[in-house]
Amino acid sequence: MKKIIFCFALAAAACGPAAAEYFPLGFYGISAPGELATLKAAGFNSFHTYTQDPARLAALAKEAKKQGLKMLAYPDRVIDSSYSKQAKRWPMLGWYLFDEPEVKRLPLASLQALDARVKAWDKRQPTVFVMGEGVSSFIYGGVADNLMVDWYPVPHLTLESVGEQVAMAKAGAAIMDPVRQAKPVWAVLQAFDWINYPQRRSPRVGGFPTFEQVRYMTWLSIARGATGIFYFQYTGSDNIPLSARPERWSTYQRIAAELNSFRKVLEKGKPGVVPPGLDPAYAVRSIKQGGRTYLILLNPTAAPLSLEPVKDWRPLYELSRYLPDTLPPQKVLILER
Repeated sequence: MKKIIFCFALAAAACGPAAAEYFPLGFYGISAPGELATLKAAGFNSFHTYTQDPARLAALAKEAKKQGLKMLAYPDRVIDSSYSKQAKRWPMLGWYLFDEPEVKRLPLASLQALDARVKAWDKRQPTVFVMGEGVSSFIYGGVADNLMVDWYPVPHLTLESVGEQVAMAKAGAAIMDPVRQAKPVWAVLQAFDWINYPQRRSPRVGGFPTFEQVRYMTWLSIARGATGIFYFQYTGSDNIPLSARPERWSTYQRIAAELNSFRKVLEKGKPGVVPPGLDPAYAVRSIKQGGRTYLILLNPTAAPLSLEPVKDWRPLYELSRYLPDTLPPQKVLILER
């Protein structure tokens, strides 16, 4: 059954995901207004906060508006507070309903009731929640306006599993919410070291994702249909923000720079055609925008794949304008023609 679901998911992703009207690029775990200027300067436009105190949320919202950022926040304590009316004018990306309902065994009816309560209170802002695995959308995918899926494979699982989870989340949502089959799915990707968190194995193993790994997971998520990217999380388990660790923060700044330069394509583009003769083993997404065609091309296999069918395309974000003969495993190319 799982294999059937996965095949359906990949087929759904391959048919050409729709562009995002607004492509959110953000971080989880923002807790103080002073952090938002740093986030904005690094190229991010959105953030998630676990803060639930209405007064602190109001302070975050005020600074977010100043910085031109959008926020995800829990509505639970805001709805019946003295901030209830003004909160409807906060710069919200969405009201965050719940964190991983399948992990916490939340009944579907409870999530539906929460969604209905929030929508009855604030009819303007969308709702969103995150799942810990894409297959859960075959249960919860009909709830809320936007979905998120978090998946953190380094070093325990393959990087390709990120794309699988995004594709399954989209497929489940299309089945469970047939009226909104193009419901946005945002990927939540790794910005932490598993060595600092509980694990099933002993002794624990860890490793912070490298730039190449983060880049691969980010573009793979987009290739599989993600219409937004978040990273978990800004402040680590040691209470030190990533921005205080330049060698790690620079990874996410570099990725943000790439995505921002590609933003118009992601937000305005339409599905394109994959070049004939391209190896079907590639993870690929073709997008047309502004009279040009773009390819997001990734090698998810263990062997090099031929680039011969796209040798006349121009690579973006590479040091050389000339393509090699093959693309190595777990590498990314963004091409333009």
